[in-house]
Amino acid sequence: MKNNNIKRVFFCISVVRQIKSILSEIKSTFHYKSSVIKWIPVENIHLTLSFFGNISNNNISYLIKLVENNISISKFQIRISKTGVFPSIKSPTVLWLGLDRGIDQIKILQNQIEELVKKFNKNYEKKLFIPHITVAKIKKGSPKVDVLPLLNSVYSPIEVEVNSISMYQSQLFRDGAQYTLINTFPLTD
Repeated sequence: MKNNNIKRVFFCISVVRQIKSILSEIKSTFHYKSSVIKWIPVENIHLTLSFFGNISNNNISYLIKLVENNISISKFQIRISKTGVFPSIKSPTVLWLGLDRGIDQIKILQNQIEELVKKFNKNYEKKLFIPHITVAKIKKGSPKVDVLPLLNSVYSPIEVEVNSISMYQSQLFRDGAQYTLINTFPLTD
């Protein structure tokens, strides 16, 4: 039975509009069935800053206030220009787009959010943060996937102005995750 008093949430930067054009190009370089590679629906693509996990509805407004009052970074630019895989080329499970500009600001922003998040989570563990945009996942148990088409993809760098961050609820369903916007936090000028 689902607990309606709990939400599964994360903080992110939206990049959908800006990268929509290259996604079809990247997808066209792969010729695998959807049972092997699950492409992230365009509307769900984002750069995750912090996956919070479960939080009670009672604490959401408190968390929103904390973020509003403690995020102290100005708007900035990022540039999406790379491709990559996690954890390795030999056994990839995640296909992603990466940054070559704005990484320091992203890491500062991510750290500010993580400092707030750990106030709610007694079991908080700091994890290595590598700014990236997941575009597809390779399903467990799939035959080896040749990721060279992704790694060799060439596209014009994409400039994105980061002027806000968002907090989303993530609901998991059999056919994938559904995201619902909870709040947007504008960055300062």
